[in-house]
Amino acid sequence: MLLKIRHALIEVANAPGAKQSAIIINNDIIISSGSLIQSCIESTGEKDKGAEGGSAAGIISSLQQCELVKVQDEDNEACKYLRSLTYLVTFDRQRPQLNATNQSSPTLIPVNQSKQRQHILTRYSARPLYVFCAAEVSRNLHRILLNADSQDANAILRSSFILLSMRPSTESTESFQRFLDNIANYLRYLHSIHTLDDVLVMCSPFGLENFYKTISIGKVSNVMGRGACLFSLSNALPLGCEGSAVFNNKLRLIGIVICTSFQRQQENVNLTLAANFGYLFKNFMDQLGIPIASFNLPRDSTNFPWERTIVVIQSQGQQGTGTFIKVRNKRFILTCGHVVGQVNSQVICRAADREFQADVIWSNPEDNRPYDLALLTAPDDVPERHCVRLARQRATLGQTVYNAGFPYFVNFNFKYDFNPSIFQGRIIKCDTGAIMSDGSVQAGQSGGPMFDQNGYMIGVCVSNIKVDDMIYPNINTAIPICDIRFTLHEFAKTNDVKILNNLVASQDVHRVWSLEMPPIQSKL
Repeated sequence: MLLKIRHALIEVANAPGAKQSAIIINNDIIISSGSLIQSCIESTGEKDKGAEGGSAAGIISSLQQCELVKVQDEDNEACKYLRSLTYLVTFDRQRPQLNATNQSSPTLIPVNQSKQRQHILTRYSARPLYVFCAAEVSRNLHRILLNADSQDANAILRSSFILLSMRPSTESTESFQRFLDNIANYLRYLHSIHTLDDVLVMCSPFGLENFYKTISIGKVSNVMGRGACLFSLSNALPLGCEGSAVFNNKLRLIGIVICTSFQRQQENVNLTLAANFGYLFKNFMDQLGIPIASFNLPRDSTNFPWERTIVVIQSQGQQGTGTFIKVRNKRFILTCGHVVGQVNSQVICRAADREFQADVIWSNPEDNRPYDLALLTAPDDVPERHCVRLARQRATLGQTVYNAGFPYFVNFNFKYDFNPSIFQGRIIKCDTGAIMSDGSVQAGQSGGPMFDQNGYMIGVCVSNIKVDDMIYPNINTAIPICDIRFTLHEFAKTNDVKILNNLVASQDVHRVWSLEMPPIQSKL
């Protein structure tokens, strides 16, 4: 049986209150991210005394141990506080239009005769049933948020989920059992999730009814954890989208958004993360003592094997990204100068099939002038299919691009942790010596490739835009390959390192990268 899945807004009406996106399944069971109750838990925890403070601590403790919280358990004091909160769910109900030709006696127009249906937002009350945490989701999210500026015990709620019911308690047992039977059938055949899969997110940004059922179309950027329990998206979503449904290109529910952004080193990191719906509910039903046998449906391999073309680089206590290139039958690694440091030094690199040391052939000696480039040695036996093709044509405005690399949460100390990300975006501006895109570039992706739709490398990702000490995510700058291609070919032909000094850009390019005011002809 297919599940009937609808978008909704879920709200906790008690102060300090919270409102965010949610999913309604079969017009009864509601699921959303545990961040819904985070503000309430934090406000009671700050009191640090009395029954409410103890209840909040009890809930957090249970979730940290991945224990199922049965909210309707009368004997559990910690659940009493959750039951005391007022939960409101808002979603649209389809209603046939009224025939306005006769206002005194309006008639209903049959659905098949009506070109448009009215969607009226309706609000209902809901009862909490369970709060649960999937261990693997929590572990991987904690690893990503490990260096976030605000980390506390309540962060466990980001990787937790709350289930509610719209039915009264007298009807809920039988209804919930039907829900579990439907979920078990739905999960029997799982669709695996791969990077670059098309996705659609249905959400309500900022938790506002004005933006109810907003859609965002993007791609899967990375798949992480055991059982592909967590995946990141190229969709840039604002607050309030936690709890939103993520659908694949067949409109099958594959995930639930759990995080849209966080602060790291006083920088706003826009990173949309979603929990795998299949993994999540298999884990939930295991906690209920209902095991499920499921089968992963086979898939065709990708035609864009971008992972094998890039390397993660460790140098001077930091890490970045590099790309295998082949110029005149010679192999090199192209990256950013600020990733590797000085010339004649060595850096540690890890590729998909090996780990090795690379020498820094050349790095831009002028820190404050573009291009922020460095060229490294690469093993002679790197297969040709691992070397990316350099674009011959310039980027064009509106062109779809993919920014690839290793965001900062990839831990170089884990020997087998080779899991790059790739974010879809578009070219938003082409300037002298610079390409700007709206695709995500996280810390650690510096030096990574910007691919076009055909897999050609059209740029080297450098950084997000920074104005007045404020960093703006999803507006980033890359070095055009067409501007440096000739110099790379000349160096490969002559082996004269001095030729690479031509990669230090002109004053016109420096003006663009430093965001100086362009020449303006006054007609005042």
